[in-house]
This record gives sequence, C-alpha cells and structure tokens, in this order.
Amino acid sequence: MTTGPRRGAVALMCTAVLAAAAGCSSSTHATVPTEFCKVPVPKEALSPLIPKDGPVKQTYAALEGQPGAACALSADGHRVLYVDITSWDRAPDPVNWKTEGSTYKFAAERAVSFPGHAAIGSDGAVVQANCTSRNAYMMFGVYFFGDRVENTPTGYKKLQRFVDALVPKETKKFGCTK
Repeated sequence: MTTGPRRGAVALMCTAVLAAAAGCSSSTHATVPTEFCKVPVPKEALSPLIPKDGPVKQTYAALEGQPGAACALSADGHRVLYVDITSWDRAPDPVNWKTEGSTYKFAAERAVSFPGHAAIGSDGAVVQANCTSRNAYMMFGVYFFGDRVENTPTGYKKLQRFVDALVPKETKKFGCTK
C-alpha cells in the first residue's frame, strides 16, 4: 500500500501523464485548413470531414478549356475529399435529382442555402448552382472518402454543411454570382 509522499508523487505523475496526453489530443484539428479550393471555408464545415490525426495536404488544378477546377484534400496520405467544379455558359438541362444522387449512400434531393439544386448523400453529392444569368450555371461533384463518412440516414448532414459553405463562395469566385 502506498502512503504519504509516495502516494502524492504517484498522483502527481499520473496527473502529468494525463495532462500531457490531453495536450497532445487538443491539437488534433490544428491542421484543418482555413481554405479549400482557394476559397475560405469555416472550420466547423470542414473539420468533420477530416480525420483527427496526420498531416493535411490539398491540391488545386484549374480546368483547361472552360472555367472550373478540381480540388482534393488528403489526410495522412489518404484522400478524404475531392471536388470537381465546372462552369457552363448555357441554361441547365433538366435533371432527375433522385436518379442523379443514386450512386451515393442515403442520397436524396436536399434543400440548399443557395439558388440551385443538390442530391446529397453520406459519401458524395452532385450540385447545380444557378448563376445570376439565367443562361449559366455551375456543377459540383463532391466525393467524400474514409472513416469520417457516416453511412446512416443522417450522415449526409456533415457533407451538406460543407456544400452550403463552399458552393456560394466558389460561384462568386468564378463570376457566376455577385
């Protein structure tokens, strides 16, 4: 049985170990970028998509031949998020959103925070954003990978938060909206 100063030393050591462990875990989201695809994205919209450990790396490639981009985010060497953006200078074709989202788990047409339509599931989304001109629109393909995907009927919510944050900023960046 430990008594007196020895018990105090053991308790102090346990407290130090726990404090050090807590200090390490508090920086787990320190690598969440403030931007994605060259636009600011709130941390609360992006962090639920990124695993808690490992370095985060982004890539951005402008499309050739028409406005748009391809953006990817990897964590600890594994792709987590990929977004394909294309801008079109014509009226959009009619879309069956139920069919359009059928490749994603638990996908359905969802209301979005910007003028447009979206089929969002737990592991991906297809989004059509209306431009200020009636003869222009943007399409977004969003692909979400890894252990942060929640394949449940409510798992789409974290991806929708990201879509609602990203799309309006991208439409403005590409001159689609003001």
